[in-house]
Amino acid sequence: MLVILAAGHPLAHADVRGMFRIGVEPLALEPSASTPYVGDHVENAVTAYNAASSAYNRAHGYSAGSAMASAPIDSSALGLHETLVTFAPGLDAGGDHVRFRIEGLIGASSDVRALGVGVYPVNLALPLRNGAVTPYLVAGGTLRWLSSEAMKTETGGLVTVRAALGARIGRHVAVELGVGLYMLGGLYDDAELKSMARSYDPRGNAPPPAPDRVVEGGEQRGMVDVSVGFVL
Repeated sequence: MLVILAAGHPLAHADVRGMFRIGVEPLALEPSASTPYVGDHVENAVTAYNAASSAYNRAHGYSAGSAMASAPIDSSALGLHETLVTFAPGLDAGGDHVRFRIEGLIGASSDVRALGVGVYPVNLALPLRNGAVTPYLVAGGTLRWLSSEAMKTETGGLVTVRAALGARIGRHVAVELGVGLYMLGGLYDDAELKSMARSYDPRGNAPPPAPDRVVEGGEQRGMVDVSVGFVL
């Protein structure tokens, strides 16, 4: 379909522009047993933590509901909630109305780092007022590797299907409102889970280590992000 649309625009009008966006992405990934890839790891961590919690309470004589007891958890305790500030340098190429965008993605929050790429094969523009304002629509996806300050040997990733409405103002400024239509991702530290299972002693003074040191993640739909861009 894009080839057909592009055929109506002479190559003489094609150009390549550098673009740099700075955006804010509020991640709220929630897990469940059915979450692809992440769900099994979450269930394993919940099961291991609750078994250790129960053993700790028995070893110390704490009854359920006691202020000193270690409380059980469910999968909702292992969601990934972070606000990423994302830097996205990229290239925007094509004609006046049909274009293509590719970006590098570098994101950071207080605990999580994200590095990856975004590709937008749908990129439609409508110049107004002789190009003084150009509304546009992009749709595509991103793939990012995730890492965490709290995990030692983690495996992590984030896949997003994203669409956005934006406007180029003049030649060098752009504003964009995006929606993460579907997001799937998380962080998992298999070595930490095995280490906790081997070394934790419920007879000690400390309750089980926090399970979010082992796994965080899930799914999210409808995340709204905002960014400001500079076009070269």
